[in-house]
Amino acid sequence: MRFGQRPTAVLKSLSPSQVDALRAIGSVRNYRKNESVYELGQPADALYLVLRGRARLRDRDWEGRDITVGFAAEGEPFGLESLAETPKRVLSATAAESSEFISVDADSLRALLARDPALTAALLRYLAEVMSHMDERIKMLAFLDVPSRLAVTILWLADRYGSVGERGIEVPYWFTHQEMADLIGSTRETVTTVLAEFKRQELVDSRNHHFVVLDRRALTDRIKLPEFGEAFGE
Repeated sequence: MRFGQRPTAVLKSLSPSQVDALRAIGSVRNYRKNESVYELGQPADALYLVLRGRARLRDRDWEGRDITVGFAAEGEPFGLESLAETPKRVLSATAAESSEFISVDADSLRALLARDPALTAALLRYLAEVMSHMDERIKMLAFLDVPSRLAVTILWLADRYGSVGERGIEVPYWFTHQEMADLIGSTRETVTTVLAEFKRQELVDSRNHHFVVLDRRALTDRIKLPEFGEAFGE
């Protein structure tokens, strides 16, 4: 199981002329923190790319409670169901912080992709990385206990968004305990307890609205992998 992988930010992999082509057929808008971009069930008629800030992707459980299932940060797309010609949104999207997104009409984008194989390749590469990550998350939820799931998720966020600083790997985004709980299939109370233990062991720290991985090796060692091949119950 891979604990971290930095996806290729689509916009950062494009040439200035390709970015200009997207801007020419798209619409740029600023969003306030927690402002809705689109809602579950609305028409899936556009792809979005993050120019600045971060989008929060949400689903709704059987009790009507919003569940955070993912994020898109600077340079990353969201609303990918529009490329699959899915008629309605399968998730909701809101701005996780003050953000700037570009929306590109799905039909216009498909026409642009037909003319630009390099842009098509960049999106396909990103989609493949997303699918690989989802496979890893399925394995994580199936095989790991909650502390291990939290450690894996922290390492993944650090590898995806972090940069090396004086104290360790600094992640510039703030994730609430409820968001972390949603991502690992647990409860906010459990995440708070486990995270406090990680802090006590000086594995991670959080302050000024972001967190720092203080000891990546020790946090990786904290992950308990299942021992396959042993008889059940032994």
